[in-house]
Amino acid sequence: MHKYIIAQSTTGYEVYVDLIASPAGKYLSRQPYVINLLKEVFAVESLQGPEVTLELDMGRIIGNTDIVETTDKDTIFYAQPSKKIVFSRYAKNRHPTPSRQLTIILEKDEDGNYKIVDTWIGPSTPPFPGDSKENDTSKPYWSTHALVNDAQTVQSKTITKICPY
Repeated sequence: MHKYIIAQSTTGYEVYVDLIASPAGKYLSRQPYVINLLKEVFAVESLQGPEVTLELDMGRIIGNTDIVETTDKDTIFYAQPSKKIVFSRYAKNRHPTPSRQLTIILEKDEDGNYKIVDTWIGPSTPPFPGDSKENDTSKPYWSTHALVNDAQTVQSKTITKICPY
């Protein structure tokens, strides 16, 4: 693991990210300026609990979100993102939209520190259907929302118009 420390709290725990293997690290490699947003958040935010999901309004446009609300007019397809086994829902001919929101998912480790598991610009969303952390809101949410087609690379052999969930 390549542990990159984002912040040190006044109560003694560290907030860090694995820049190589975590979904957060992959996102940060494409959007490195988000590291400064994380530092801004953890300079004032205190954490409690074994798992924490933060959805923060940063008070200004901080970038673009790849998550869009869809209608019957959208052309939808499903595919597995690169190096993933769960299908995601995509909207063709849609573009990222400006967002003020930053979502951060953290887990407390065995040393009492917090690891950033995932982060992205945009609203907090439930996991995709089929994900190990799928919940009751996953299917309803992802039946009305999708990722922007060009935002991520997908495994081309998995592309389908038929909903796999």
